[in-house]
Amino acid sequence: MKTQLDKVSGEIIHSGVPPSEWSIILTNGKYTALVLYNGTGHSFFEHPTFNSIIKWTPKMNSQLARLVYLKDIDTEEAWCLNLPKSYKFEKWETRFGVGYLKIETTKNQIHSEITYFVPIDKDLEYWLIKIKNESETKKNLKIFSAVELSLGNLQPSILDPYAYELFVRTWNSGKYLYATKTIWNDKTNNEANKNWDKIVFFSSDPEPESFDCLKSSFIGDGTIELPQAVREGWCFESIAHGREPVFVFQHDVEIDIGEEKEIVIALGVLNERTSEKIKLADAKNDFEKMKKFYRDEIFEKGIWIETPDESLNAFLNFWNKYQNLICLHWHRYSASNYVSGFDVVGYRDALQSTLGFLPINSSLCKERLLYLFKFQFKNGNTCHNFNPVDEFAQQSNQNDDPLWLCISTFEYLKETGDFDFLKIKSRYYDDEKEETIFEHLRRAIDYVLNSRGENGLVLLKRGDWNDALNFAGKNNRGESTLASMILLYTLNEFVKLGEFLKYDVEKYRIEKENLKNQINKTCWEEYKKLDLAGWFIRAINDEGERIGSYFSKEGKIYLEPQVWAVLSDTCDEERKIKCLNSAIEFLESSYGFLLLEPSYSKQDEKLGIITRFVAGEKENGSFFTQANAWAIMAFSIMSDKFGNKAFEIYQKTLPIKFLNNARYKAEPFVYPQYICGKDSPHFGEASFTWLTSSSSRMFKAFVEYILGIKPEYDGLKIMKPILPEEWEEVRVRRSFRNCEYKFTIKRGDAFIIKFDGKELTSNFLSSCGCGGLHDVEIYF
Repeated sequence: MKTQLDKVSGEIIHSGVPPSEWSIILTNGKYTALVLYNGTGHSFFEHPTFNSIIKWTPKMNSQLARLVYLKDIDTEEAWCLNLPKSYKFEKWETRFGVGYLKIETTKNQIHSEITYFVPIDKDLEYWLIKIKNESETKKNLKIFSAVELSLGNLQPSILDPYAYELFVRTWNSGKYLYATKTIWNDKTNNEANKNWDKIVFFSSDPEPESFDCLKSSFIGDGTIELPQAVREGWCFESIAHGREPVFVFQHDVEIDIGEEKEIVIALGVLNERTSEKIKLADAKNDFEKMKKFYRDEIFEKGIWIETPDESLNAFLNFWNKYQNLICLHWHRYSASNYVSGFDVVGYRDALQSTLGFLPINSSLCKERLLYLFKFQFKNGNTCHNFNPVDEFAQQSNQNDDPLWLCISTFEYLKETGDFDFLKIKSRYYDDEKEETIFEHLRRAIDYVLNSRGENGLVLLKRGDWNDALNFAGKNNRGESTLASMILLYTLNEFVKLGEFLKYDVEKYRIEKENLKNQINKTCWEEYKKLDLAGWFIRAINDEGERIGSYFSKEGKIYLEPQVWAVLSDTCDEERKIKCLNSAIEFLESSYGFLLLEPSYSKQDEKLGIITRFVAGEKENGSFFTQANAWAIMAFSIMSDKFGNKAFEIYQKTLPIKFLNNARYKAEPFVYPQYICGKDSPHFGEASFTWLTSSSSRMFKAFVEYILGIKPEYDGLKIMKPILPEEWEEVRVRRSFRNCEYKFTIKRGDAFIIKFDGKELTSNFLSSCGCGGLHDVEIYF
């Protein structure tokens, strides 16, 4: 196993089978393909479980998913280009590029390439197939391209396949294949009684010699690895009415010595912008157009970073941005290799996913924010999950959810200066009456202010950001330190915004001071046995028992309240230092900070699912990436006391550093949700990659806190950068409010900022919006 990074293009090249099922998500925002390292995976249109196309689910290998077979007529040998575990290849290599996946193989002197990608303006996926004859004799080959279909609702096609196959319709017209279903449920709580309103097609250039639509005909007495049709060298032109549907094409090709032949396959959804009539030249053009789009609209737009570390540059400028885009589109949907059959979108995740994409495309983020405001209720609460197909939602039973609506809005305003956004009117989920966005924010804050317990802290209910503390406050008596700190942060920002815009926010200034006092009075603990070390407890459960206390049997200290004490300015500097020192002493390890310590080894009904995970997994003591991003921010703020600790933690959690680390297992080019903690038997293994808000948080942590270029309501705040000693210079190009800024960060004798050659007396760059280019020199 060997993995390489092309530092110019960002392409990840892996030889052989990776240590886990690495994947990439390809999407134009409507049509999406999850493609694993070997080409398998699923696809959907607009919604992964309501409009599923390819029948596939994680850890099940009985489906035909984007498989390409080759049969050599002269030697009678056949193999599948996608299955390196089943066949021996002289070469088998996967290339993960931003927006595509390419498989290269060599077997029996036949070289092949398959490139999978989704064009930016058509609702289909292309498979570009190249076959080259590297032998000394002419080759007569048969190429079979196969995919198994789910068609509409995913769960019943997986869980109740025999019944739901009875609604399948497939047909061919000319050299095109089509499929649909005559039953479809388009509501969250509804009985299916309508036709699926999509038609899926399969087409190719050149046209195929034959086809199959019935899985049992194609597989016959063979296997997925070698179907009967491939073994015998022909398809049966079967139709799959009421049975397992597949799309299979057979192409017969003759290839002279040294010659290369190409085939393009398209699988897609018929609509006004997508036709089944494809041409190879058009597909190649669409591939170049897709690459240009990512270069112009994602990589080189908004922020471009050049550090002395070329691998880090490639990760930040290509993969971190690309993951942010994928998360903006699909949040925590069933679009990854870790989740299947999940109908709803996490509201908190949808909001947080806007944060990492704001500097790149604030207009898209504005559109997304306005959409998410529709899921706020008149009482100020929001939903916890929603279904975008029928927009079904219910009020959240977690008090942090409404606060993320506020926080995401604050970040949008800081990035854009678009304060007219606050005047836009939006309806509520349960009330058609429209009110301004500012009023929506006020209602969200008031809702949480009115949802507090006997200690004046925010009620924990069924969890806060940590969904796994789901039973500690179910009786509405338990209280959350973290949710209280997030509320305090929100109040701080709301007061700052109100003062900037000259709104009356006196009520909230008083509330934040009272809340701050209550958190310190109720949640702070110092321990004589630990030489007066101290930290904030995590919560109080319904029985009044303290969670995350030194006196707890397990889970004695949690990371979140220690770093949020800094982010929310909860306490004085002495306590902030003690919080962060406690995090270093008790929580820091090989991959950053553990979420808690020690992990729970015994199940506790008073706490919830957090104690039921294996120790060291998920919220039970893993290295949770988003919490480490918060830690990076907190240590950056306190860098005068903790030096380069923020950068140390960033490096510990950086995926690209695990490029050839077999223990890490997951894709080393995107962020995971977590890395297994020291109490896990899988210590160091990363999990739940791709769809995690960690990507946005880490991007912000690097740009705004490590580099120190942070948007505020009145412009850009420049903080002292936190960089490794061996770095002499960093360059950043940053678009901000209609201006371009070229930052040069250098080491110097003092912290000095020069703007267009003139030394500034403050660390603020006021927003001018002149449309010009400005040079900013930062010495530290």
